[in-house]
Amino acid sequence: MSFKVLIVDDDKMIKLVHKMMVVKSGLCSEPLIFGEGKSAYDFLVDQHTDFDNYLILLDINMPIMNGWEFLDAIQGKDFVNKLQVIMVTSSVDIGDRDKSKEYPQILDFLEKPLKVDACNYIKNLPSVASLL
Repeated sequence: MSFKVLIVDDDKMIKLVHKMMVVKSGLCSEPLIFGEGKSAYDFLVDQHTDFDNYLILLDINMPIMNGWEFLDAIQGKDFVNKLQVIMVTSSVDIGDRDKSKEYPQILDFLEKPLKVDACNYIKNLPSVASLL
């Protein structure tokens, strides 16, 4: 089994910070970085295997395909049960937090930027810890 972390965010600085935190925390040594949901979706469609499990650190507000559109697009795909999502956003809209409960893949809703403590928290979530 392989465990891959995907960072999906359109902000270059946030992508850099999140990559550093993911690596520093030991969550993943080589996270994959995407600037919007469509490129992450295309990667999953084209590159997933039955041996891969994915943790996706997903922003909401992005161009081309936002986080909600990404989540809608993966529903029903054969790899949907191989991925888990942490919403990582600057959104303070309670509606976004409520909407996140509609998707079974979403484990939590965290504010960005992520810090090492947040990555350690993610690592200790039972469904993530079992894959490490």
